[in-house]
Amino acid sequence: MKLIKLVLLIILFFIILNFYHSFTLSKVPNINVDYIQSNQQNIEYNELLVSFLPLSIGEATIVQLPTNDFYLIDTGSIESAEQLILLMNMHGITKLRGIILTNFSEEHIGGLNAVLDKYAVDFIYIPELIASEFKLPENQKFEIKMLKEDDVIKLYPNVKIVVMAPSDPLSLSPQANSLVFQLIHKNVKFLFTSDINEEIELKLIDKYQLKSEILKVSDFGSNIGSNPEFLEEVDAQVGIIFSNDPNLYKISDDVLERLNESWIDVYVLKRQGEIQILSDGDYYQVEVIKIEK
Repeated sequence: MKLIKLVLLIILFFIILNFYHSFTLSKVPNINVDYIQSNQQNIEYNELLVSFLPLSIGEATIVQLPTNDFYLIDTGSIESAEQLILLMNMHGITKLRGIILTNFSEEHIGGLNAVLDKYAVDFIYIPELIASEFKLPENQKFEIKMLKEDDVIKLYPNVKIVVMAPSDPLSLSPQANSLVFQLIHKNVKFLFTSDINEEIELKLIDKYQLKSEILKVSDFGSNIGSNPEFLEEVDAQVGIIFSNDPNLYKISDDVLERLNESWIDVYVLKRQGEIQILSDGDYYQVEVIKIEK
């Protein structure tokens, strides 16, 4: 009799555990259990893993180093904060080496407080020229680091960030003053353009070698950016588009056409799921972590 009771208690425990697990996952729309197992990776000493997260609204990218140090580029919107935290947990993150904020709009910093409440953070990086626009929480243990044009942040041997914008004189458009940088892993380059417009894209052409294998497409794929000349200079093989509305209304058909004409493989995260790019410094591979429809 005692054995039967014990078996029943064990069965009941697993039923409750499974219910709790399913309830927790349901807070991230359309993500299943297999998703958890897919986006946790251990990487080799010479590798870099960059994961573009499929938030409902906003941008957030995880950079994982071989030391298991993590950096977060932008924090999505406040509406997607809970989703962001769950995705970060699924990646096995327990603390952040740094957060890089590319501009002060809601879609980029809305989830910051939720992240700071959950994780210890060593550094927060913001663009120096627009630093006054960032309302960062006070009485926190993180150190604020100001970034300006041509700054270099060394994350790991053969991994660095090179800052390209903003620069003086600032644009009249707040979005155009966003932080732009290349994440460079030896011969593999990721170009993060935040929300810049064509004006800034053309300035960058005159100042930098923009060739990059992976392009984070500006301003959620809207028509303010992705100038054809700029796309030609970047000459990317992969383009990543985040979402700033549930129905993807902001994505421009003209921009999608220009990207396709440039022979760029375009990934719209809202439609396709998380995109993981694993680099060894010479080559890279793209993995799509699909979400259920």
